[in-house]
This record gives sequence, C-alpha cells and structure tokens, in this order.
Amino acid sequence: MATICVTGTGSLIGQAIIKSIKNSSFKNERLIGVDYFENTIGSYWTDENHILPDILKKNIKEEDWLHSILSIIQSEKIDILFIGVDFELHLFSKYKTEIQNKTSCIVVVSDENIISIADDKYRTYQFLKENNLFYPSTFLEDEIEEALQTKKIDFPLIVKPRNGFRSVDVYLVNDKKELFERIKQIKNPLIQECIGTKEDEYTCGVIAFDDEVKESIVLRRDLKDGNTSTAYLKHNYPPIIKEYIENVSKKLRQFGVCNFQLRLDSNGIPKIFEINARHSGTTYIRSLYGFNEIEYLLEYLLNKQEISFTIKEGTVKRYFEEFLVEEK
Repeated sequence: MATICVTGTGSLIGQAIIKSIKNSSFKNERLIGVDYFENTIGSYWTDENHILPDILKKNIKEEDWLHSILSIIQSEKIDILFIGVDFELHLFSKYKTEIQNKTSCIVVVSDENIISIADDKYRTYQFLKENNLFYPSTFLEDEIEEALQTKKIDFPLIVKPRNGFRSVDVYLVNDKKELFERIKQIKNPLIQECIGTKEDEYTCGVIAFDDEVKESIVLRRDLKDGNTSTAYLKHNYPPIIKEYIENVSKKLRQFGVCNFQLRLDSNGIPKIFEINARHSGTTYIRSLYGFNEIEYLLEYLLNKQEISFTIKEGTVKRYFEEFLVEEK
C-alpha cells in the first residue's frame, strides 16, 4: 500500500487533489493531509492530518518548516507528495532534491525557474515571446505611455498585478484616465491587451515531464469570484488550443501538471495570460470528464505505468456542499 500526502487540506486545490484520489483506483491507499490550520474540511477526508509551522509568520524560518516536513514524511513513510498551496511551490521546489534524498519521497513539483516564470506574469509574457509562442501584448508601468503613443497597444486594456491570483485587482479600463487611476491602486502593475471576450476563455491542463507531453485537456469556463463556476468540454474546440498548450509545455519543461489560462483573440489565436505551475482548482472537475491527472501521476511515478483517458463531453457545475462533523 502506498502512502500519499496532500498539502493544503483547507485549500480548493488540495481538496480537489484529495477528491481526485478518492475517485481513482488509489482510493484505498493511505492518505496523509498537511495544512497550517486544524479542522480543515479536507482533513476529515484523510487518515491523518498534520499541522505545519506557519512559514508566513516572521518568527518562523524556512529551516523550521523544512524540519517539520521531513519529520512528517519520515514518520508517516510517505511515498509521494502533492502540493495544494501556492506559496509552498517555491519552498518544495527549492528543497525538492534534499527531501527526496533524505526520504525517498517523490515531490511532485517543477524546478524553481519554472515556478518563477509562472508566478510573475511579466516573466510569463517574456517566456512566451522568447520561445515564439502566441502571447498577449504586455507592458510595465514605465512602458505603457510610449506603447500607447506608438499604437503598440490600444484600449480596452487589462490592468492587474504582476504576481496576482484569482482575478484579485484585475480591471478592464477603457481610457487613459481610468488606466492611470488603476495603475496607482495596484502594487507592481502589469498592462495587457484585452484578449477576446469571457465567452472565449479556457482553462487547460497538460501532463508532461521535461519536453515529453503525456496528456492534455481543454475546458471552456465561466468565472465567479475568480474561480471556475461552470466548465464545458466539447471535442470540437479549435485544435490550435491543444497544439498551443502542448508546445508551451514542451518549452517549459515542467514536471507533472501545469495549468494554462487563455483566451482566443478576434482572429481565433490562443494567448495564455496566466500559467500555474501546479494542479488547478479544476483538478477534480477534470476527473469528472475522465481526465484524472492525479491517478495518472500516481500510476506513472509509483508504478512506472501509463494509463489512457476516455474523455466525456458535458458541462460541470460547481456548487456548495455541507459536511457534518459528528461529536464523539
């Protein structure tokens, strides 16, 4: 029996990973949860749940966090670890080799450079441009005046943080007055062309190791509060999307799964505006379509086997659900 660890039992991503495991051939394996808070909803779905020192607090050092992770992995004899919290990606990537050498636990994370490219939306744009991949016209605050004057970009525009998440502080602006008002409100602002419409937005996933793509999936989506509220899958989506995201993955040389958020422009060209070098909040949604990326990784990394997916068309609606914790 394998022992699987999932961090972020209180996060949407961590819970999606756990639910995907429960919906796979690995549902009876031993499952260990990790978080920074007790009594998270995902902690009730695991066999054990451990609390880590809160690395975001000033008095907690990386060494404290690393010692705690190593202790949990060693005591629970964990075989493979999935990451469900964004800020942990840099830490696990930084200490991946040390963790694996000391414990033999497989840490499912890409290297530090890939995490940094995904974390910084300007670096994402630079990566796409430098590799001759479709990209949205993108400028920093000190570049935008000249770009507007020379017609390199025009309204409407999107203003957002370089290091943002879940559509927080993302604004559509239609003139210079509105543009510079928003720029003042945002820390490290980024200005991009407004690509297509909300009906042209896709969330995509690619399983790959280095430059070898294994599987990919394309979902159209509706957003609510920065998260996917409804996902749609049809087999007749433009083939250029799948070709594009797989080419991006090959150049990125990821380890495991990357999530790509993109829109089609008015000419039908896909342009990625965000890369998440991790599992997505739509991980479990993908498994409902038959694309269980967690099961694939478990088979591939633990058993050295590849599985094939049978993908179903349809619509997935996300909704709230309640869970009773009985008194003992």
